[in-house]
Amino acid sequence: MLSAVPVHAQNSDKMDFFIGPLTEILGFSRKGPSLGAGFALGAGTGVTLGLRMLYSIDLDSINTLEMSGFFRFYLKGGDAHTGLFIQLNVGAAIFAYERVVFTRAESSALSAGVAAGWRFMLKERWYFEPYIRAGYPYIAGVGAAFAYRL
Repeated sequence: MLSAVPVHAQNSDKMDFFIGPLTEILGFSRKGPSLGAGFALGAGTGVTLGLRMLYSIDLDSINTLEMSGFFRFYLKGGDAHTGLFIQLNVGAAIFAYERVVFTRAESSALSAGVAAGWRFMLKERWYFEPYIRAGYPYIAGVGAAFAYRL
């Protein structure tokens, strides 16, 4: 009786799950660029929802922990998981001044912006993703992710 029910393994072409590290150079500082590292994870094909976390340090004294959710739209269409994308980010940025470790938030702000990038597939499951972004409170940034599709 159970053999009459069609059960298939989930096809990775239908749903794209990804996780990977990312690096950025962005404008969280008043005097110069901030250098950041973090990770992103998401799911979806054509339209993707996900989370990202970035810790950045400027060359002066501001350390920032940015946590945000994102909504990504691939311009190739509903079945796409490569190529040009537009991404909206919304979350929080927590600042610490002259401290590397966050014992408590010294100030915080809403973090919101838009990013545009291109996902290049390297193998069947690996990809490289350069992007640019603009928003608040960081003004602008450029970054890249090298990650794995599950």
